[in-house]
Amino acid sequence: MTSRYKKAIIEDIASHGIEAAEQSHLLDIFEYAMKSIATTLAREARFETIDFASAKERGGEGFGLLLRRTRSDCRDVWYGEFTRREQRLSVIASLE
Repeated sequence: MTSRYKKAIIEDIASHGIEAAEQSHLLDIFEYAMKSIATTLAREARFETIDFASAKERGGEGFGLLLRRTRSDCRDVWYGEFTRREQRLSVIASLE
């Protein structure tokens, strides 16, 4: 099964200054980016949310996203961090 069809399991979230609706949209972007990068050999990727078509429509513009893949207990674990000025959302996830 390719990574695009696997289910994203969010293991931990820490946010500062992020509203619930905005957080939900950022998690959608995180999942999309994670599944896209999982099909490659890349261990780290950087994005700007303006690169995602839905960011402007749903209020997620202006964030930077750093996405890192590490190996833990024989599985890939993904760390994502969105930042915009004082706002921050950190995510830990995996694909099953």
